[in-house]
Amino acid sequence: MFNHFCVQLPLMCGVYPFIVYFNIPYDWESMPRWCVILSQCFGCAVVEDAWHYFLHRLLHHKRIYKYIHKVHHEFVAPFGMQAEYAHPLETIILGAGFFIGILIFTNHLIFIWAWVICRLTETIDVHSGYDIPLNPLHLVPFYAGARFHDFHHMNFIGNYASTFTWWDKLFGTDSQYESYKAKVEKQECVGERKTK
Repeated sequence: MFNHFCVQLPLMCGVYPFIVYFNIPYDWESMPRWCVILSQCFGCAVVEDAWHYFLHRLLHHKRIYKYIHKVHHEFVAPFGMQAEYAHPLETIILGAGFFIGILIFTNHLIFIWAWVICRLTETIDVHSGYDIPLNPLHLVPFYAGARFHDFHHMNFIGNYASTFTWWDKLFGTDSQYESYKAKVEKQECVGERKTK
């Protein structure tokens, strides 16, 4: 609750002077089409994901982990509300990636609201602890999802990206996850054969 009201709320309120200063429209007539808003949200997700990957990985460095990011890892099995449970510095450091997309793409107030909804939905989904089979987010290419992030909380190493898997694949920080996934799949196959 401290983070939500004392760190995130002031940051969100800081968007108002940005809207006024840059004269961001909020009227119905100048509202962009839904496909433009959707593509802008995807662009924001790409930007935020890159920011999150590199800074999240840095927060896992042994010299600073125990001072900042360890707070978020107090929960080995995450749940939706735990997504916001973090050190205030982490909230600011990783949260900055959210605002970079706003600075780049904002052309209407409706876009900011759409991006807030997209980001919160994704964050709660990956921290939910449930890999929902008919989850529409799984239609997004390279979407990481709950299993990917659950492994990060279980293992503490690897799977640093927030939304997509490409940075982890590119830098090999998903190798332990891939080994674990293969081992689980093998055990499931053996279990199925034994029941037949």
